[in-house]
Amino acid sequence: MSLPKMPPLLHRWLRVPDTVTRLSIGVSALVLLCLMTIDSLFGLVADPAARESARRMAVSQTLADQLMISATRLGEREVIEMLNAFRRRETQARAIALRSADGEVPAASGLMRPRGDAQVMSLDVPVMLQGRPWGALELQWTPIPGESWPGRLWTLPTLWPLLAFVGIAALLRLYLGRVLRQLDPDAAVPDRVRSAYDTLTEGVLILDDQGRILLMNKAVGELTGRRDVHLGRQLEEHGWFADEVRFDDGQVPWQMTLDDNTVVERRRMTIGQGERQRIVLVTCSPVGEAGRRRGLSGCLVVLADQTSLERAHDQIARAMRDLQSAHEQIRLKNEELFRLATRDPMTGCLNRRAFFEQAGALKERCNLEGRPVAAVMCDIDHFKSFNDRYGHAIGDEVIKAVAGIYNGSAREADLVCRYGGEEFCVLLPDCEEEVALAIADTLRRLVQDTAGDGIDHDPRLTVTSSFGVAVTRSTRVGLEVLIDQADQALYQSKRNGRNRCTLHEEKVAEPA
Repeated sequence: MSLPKMPPLLHRWLRVPDTVTRLSIGVSALVLLCLMTIDSLFGLVADPAARESARRMAVSQTLADQLMISATRLGEREVIEMLNAFRRRETQARAIALRSADGEVPAASGLMRPRGDAQVMSLDVPVMLQGRPWGALELQWTPIPGESWPGRLWTLPTLWPLLAFVGIAALLRLYLGRVLRQLDPDAAVPDRVRSAYDTLTEGVLILDDQGRILLMNKAVGELTGRRDVHLGRQLEEHGWFADEVRFDDGQVPWQMTLDDNTVVERRRMTIGQGERQRIVLVTCSPVGEAGRRRGLSGCLVVLADQTSLERAHDQIARAMRDLQSAHEQIRLKNEELFRLATRDPMTGCLNRRAFFEQAGALKERCNLEGRPVAAVMCDIDHFKSFNDRYGHAIGDEVIKAVAGIYNGSAREADLVCRYGGEEFCVLLPDCEEEVALAIADTLRRLVQDTAGDGIDHDPRLTVTSSFGVAVTRSTRVGLEVLIDQADQALYQSKRNGRNRCTLHEEKVAEPA
């Protein structure tokens, strides 16, 4: 069963101190021992509590002496007034009592607390009268801060050794760290090894277990664009690092290796901005040393410049996007050309050439499968009168309005063609005679009821159309023959009064 992994931050705190730290702690302990010895002999650090206690004893003795000097010429009232004046002057004095040897209290000031009360500090000063003990002056003071535990822990005599040790250790750690950095930590690296590293095109850094640079080749300076990359310092300590270096995942790769003793491969790092930006892939490997705790003495960092590849990839991606955009434009142009080649520009219906190409194949496929195909020929009634009476512009509007009805009513499989002038042809697959005739009559009604609404003219124009319908299930009846049959039925509608539908060889459907 494997133990849970230790958090990286805790791992770093539990790491064995480096040589400089251990040296600083040892020297600080020796200096502190010397200072404590001198303090115990000569009292270098004064104790505020002891000084205050001595002062209270001195002023209490002075008060007792004054009382005995004045006792022969002062009455009880004056003595009490003297005690009150002392309490006003010494604000820390809570109560004073003059007690004779037989226990009498001729004078007192303040409320005396029982002896042994922890809330007061009691002092008894002997009182001599004519060279013989007369009694005692009892004084009760407020406790001196820091005189008792645990308050004494926070006094200067108790804290100064700890503060001195921390301060000396910190100063020594800073001083020794800077001094040792000047000793050129790469002096032990042979010149031939340094030359070999400098021949590499990739940047190489060797870091100690604290992340400080022990060795780097020339490629590092070329990648970073900086000459102020110093040995003995962490890369993160350089001022430009925080402003110019970015990692995709926000984590420093070599710090991950130092924390977890694992290999970190190809982490993307960017250095600089704009035209000066360099794109680097970082690979970090732990470096072990026999006899060291955790088996980790440093980290090998390899910086591979990917700027040229990234820029080439970006150029290829842009070229691909441009090519795709051009391809899309060509496709749209082809669609437009196909539409222009197959559609009537005025009405949007199929032109005759495109209609015959699509309709022939559709008819053959339906007839081979045993399905009927219907052809409907449509013609606008009295169209010449619109041109003669209202002009060709209105005549064009009439054609557009009728074509819009045919296109809007057509099913997905239907084919609508502007056959010529004001004449249209609609091919209806899968339509029996009754269905085809019903569809034609529906179109006739729509033209009669709505075509005039789409024409900008006042008063509203009345537009009607005549229809001829022919249906076949046989492949022996060609498309031209089927359309001719529908055309014959159309002329039958016109001869019978227009605005009606006629089925080929069938009776005429009267208009509603």
